[in-house]
Amino acid sequence: MDDNSLIPPPINLNCWKHHAVFIREQIESVRENKDLDQLKVYLLKIGESQMDLYFGSHSPVNISEQTLDYLHQKEILSFSRYQVWLSKDGKDYQLVELKDKSVWTLRLGDDVERYVHIHPGRYSPNTVRVKATTLKTAVFLLCLERFGEIKSFETETVNQIRIKFLNEPPLKSLSSASGLRRLLDLLINEV
Repeated sequence: MDDNSLIPPPINLNCWKHHAVFIREQIESVRENKDLDQLKVYLLKIGESQMDLYFGSHSPVNISEQTLDYLHQKEILSFSRYQVWLSKDGKDYQLVELKDKSVWTLRLGDDVERYVHIHPGRYSPNTVRVKATTLKTAVFLLCLERFGEIKSFETETVNQIRIKFLNEPPLKSLSSASGLRRLLDLLINEV
């Protein structure tokens, strides 16, 4: 379940926040180990904000390799050159377009081993904007469905999970959380 174990340094990509296929694979693997406490640890990495979730065909490793190729071609892969490049336009980030036309934001990471922090650009092709709470709720719902502990995604079931596992307030109705319904559909059905 470690999202950075296969990603080549110095790239840092939080797949739990930004890569739908990775999340689908983790939901499938949960069926085998049923470790909800460990799942909660990973879901904490999602944070509390909004983010863009990539639904394209590139794997996390492929995204990382394309990013590294770009940085290498521009001769800005070293920490110092990368840092200067990020701030060259008076910003603290740069955008890079990958082969599938998805746009990725590159920032300076906190980890000196993984200083190239990447995530999908806001409203990039092959992405959808989601709230962190919505993503965490969807992952828990789909995992519990895989365990056979829930059979449907009714408002009462969703609220039990939000309260018990996520310490989040209940929803008035599932229709009021159309983002959750849309995300569940996207994660269930291959895009």
